[in-house]
Amino acid sequence: MSEKKTTKAKTNKKSSNSLKKTSKPQSKKNHKRKFTLKELLIIAAVFVVLFVAYQYSPTVRSVVDYVVTEILLDETDKRKGIGGTDIGSVDVSDEYLLPVCSDNQDHIRRDYNGYSICYRESYEQAEWAATCLTREKVNKKVSARTDNFREDPKIATGSSTLADYKGTGYDRGHLVPAADLAWSEESMSDSFYMSNMSPQAAAFNRGIWKELEEQVRQWAKEFGTLYTVSGPILEKEKYKTIGENNVAIPEYYYKVILAHTDDDKWSAIGFILPNEGSENPFLDFAVTVDEVEERCNIDFFAPLDDDVEAILESSYDAQFWGLK
Repeated sequence: MSEKKTTKAKTNKKSSNSLKKTSKPQSKKNHKRKFTLKELLIIAAVFVVLFVAYQYSPTVRSVVDYVVTEILLDETDKRKGIGGTDIGSVDVSDEYLLPVCSDNQDHIRRDYNGYSICYRESYEQAEWAATCLTREKVNKKVSARTDNFREDPKIATGSSTLADYKGTGYDRGHLVPAADLAWSEESMSDSFYMSNMSPQAAAFNRGIWKELEEQVRQWAKEFGTLYTVSGPILEKEKYKTIGENNVAIPEYYYKVILAHTDDDKWSAIGFILPNEGSENPFLDFAVTVDEVEERCNIDFFAPLDDDVEAILESSYDAQFWGLK
């Protein structure tokens, strides 16, 4: 009996050893390579050099913008054909499809390199500033930001001044962004006339307003051509003011955009935003162009036929604009 047990024990031991030999070894744990301090410093230095080159070298900036645009266009190709309206032949001989500017002493129409305004003397700022933004203009970028703020000699009654804003806590907020006009040195310089400025809360000007401006340039790259109009909503007779010239402080700003796509589709949208910081998505501020016209008492894209205006301005397509 003990002999059988011994034999069985040896057999079990042999079997166990066999299993150990044939079983697959456990996979080694993957150890992630850690960067050394020297390597991290080199990577940081490369990013700094690229950033500086992008800021100050038009050639580098153009190359980077082209690559980014091509990648983004690949991603947005899926949206082509979504939304947009085929309205047939449209006369766009008026380059900016400018709004109406009433012809009186309080409404002063002036044209500059790359944009036009309707200046309201009683509020010491433009009630609208319009430009035509194209993919080619956005990608061109030949001028760095100049910050050449100065009074506007074209406003005979006198525009607002730098002194009006000094110490008020309000930014000299662009209506037509300087970055929209970086395609030429002249247009960039003209964007810093005080007639193109409006008192904006810092959190607004450097926050959601700037973000919307950047989004508009991205839309120009995507769609091809945008007609944009921006301004303060001056719906009251009296506002709080700053400076000796009593520059009105708007409570709301608007931006209306008309897109003309490469496949000849059209779409319009408006935005109304309070003059304060916000982290809400753009969709929260989206409205029809008709709604902006009602608030501002301005006829946008006036050169279009009335029936075409009615189609484009009475609704907006959030999916077309990629808003969520």
